[in-house]
Amino acid sequence: MDPFYRVMDLPPLDNEAMEEFGKLPFDPYTGGRQRHRRFSQYRISYQPDTMGWTMELLPHRPFLQPKAVNQLVGGVQRELEPLRIDPTPQIDAAAKGIGLDPAHDWHVNVHQCRVSVGPDIEGVSVPEGPHRDGHDYAMLVVFGRHNIKGGENQLMPTNGGEPFFRVTLQPNPQALAFDDTQMWHTATDLESLDGGPGHRDLWIVVFNRWDRRKYGEEFERAAVAKAAQ
Repeated sequence: MDPFYRVMDLPPLDNEAMEEFGKLPFDPYTGGRQRHRRFSQYRISYQPDTMGWTMELLPHRPFLQPKAVNQLVGGVQRELEPLRIDPTPQIDAAAKGIGLDPAHDWHVNVHQCRVSVGPDIEGVSVPEGPHRDGHDYAMLVVFGRHNIKGGENQLMPTNGGEPFFRVTLQPNPQALAFDDTQMWHTATDLESLDGGPGHRDLWIVVFNRWDRRKYGEEFERAAVAKAAQ
């Protein structure tokens, strides 16, 4: 069976939530000036009576990836401020679109980001280059594109190679979800259309079955210890 990936439309954000993209704190961990970000973690559960997924906001913790999946900042506990919006409608639709097993709860990370480009800002979309994030599923959702070209999402075989799928997601919002265990992903850099400021507003979302969650002190200790080896 071919590895799973899918482009789908998700429910739009309301005006107040869209305005949050312009208020995101600076992300100091990307090696440049192009990214602003907020980050929160959730436990989602399927409710048969409503035929929908409910979200429980987990206590806020640093964002951490093992060095094995992120050579740039793996093992670094990134202190990011939490989301100030409710992503439930979009995550519910995404969980159904991916086909998450409703017999299990799932751990979900949601990153709300703005990647900018301008006369003195390089629009680097993916500072770590082609990679996988070490999760069951990953998803990119685009909510806004302003005065840019580029930002093409690409899927490729694990360990790199020529992309087998390319898409420039449109801000309807449109999402690309995929099996993160079976492929790598990246995105092309942003370029300004007229030399002035531009940006791409997006979510980066990952899903892990709850018994494989990447959350909590035990996970953080293990990731930091491996990075120090």
